[in-house]
Amino acid sequence: MESKNLIYIYGVNPVEEAFKESNVIKEIYVSRDRAQRLSNILELAEKNSIPVKLVDKFFLDKTVNGVHQGIVAKVKSKKTISIEDALIIPEKRNEPALFLILDLIEDPQNFGAILRVADATGVHAVFYQKKRSAGLVPSVWKTSAGAIWHVNLVEVNNIKYAIRELKENDIAVIATDAKEGDILWNFDFKKPVAIVLGSEGKGVRHTVGKLSNLLLKIPMKGKISSLNVSTAAAVILFEAVRQRSLLVK
Repeated sequence: MESKNLIYIYGVNPVEEAFKESNVIKEIYVSRDRAQRLSNILELAEKNSIPVKLVDKFFLDKTVNGVHQGIVAKVKSKKTISIEDALIIPEKRNEPALFLILDLIEDPQNFGAILRVADATGVHAVFYQKKRSAGLVPSVWKTSAGAIWHVNLVEVNNIKYAIRELKENDIAVIATDAKEGDILWNFDFKKPVAIVLGSEGKGVRHTVGKLSNLLLKIPMKGKISSLNVSTAAAVILFEAVRQRSLLVK
């Protein structure tokens, strides 16, 4: 499936978005029965001198484990950045910091969906832990619809270390909780902030929550006590966008 620096990604949107990155696509595989429908991608490949192989659908089925839509690309793996690099980004954009910390998100579908939200809301960087997290597996590319290419990613050995670093740089670290904490709307997202989202089953770990400056919860009126983590990410981040939009008026 993968070599040291190359990975297979699949699906129309992820492959199309890869063309926006310089020199990352090494080879494209297209199912013969989908070639006509994928003519736009074939034209882009020709324009960018990227080799294309027409193959049987069976080959793609063996190559990737997911709905490939008749196209697979071999690409350079996404580069991550350091915490130090991430801290510079808000200053360069002349914006208060908006970071996202994923505390052991193990489901690639959720991981990818969160990255799509992060791109849509202008998150400066997404932090995740190297071990016990979904990481940058091919299905994350697919679920993110290619947004992964446009989001700055910080892979760390320990989330708690990253939290301490952010707090030392005067960034408020806010952990989400299904039951405890202040109501989301009451928090001032116009200041530098890093939002912590917990795993699908257990939420934010207790030790991570204790390190955070504050707990926040989304008010729920129904009988279900919590939202899917990617949905929660969208609710919180777009509230941050709403509040920050007031700064430019």
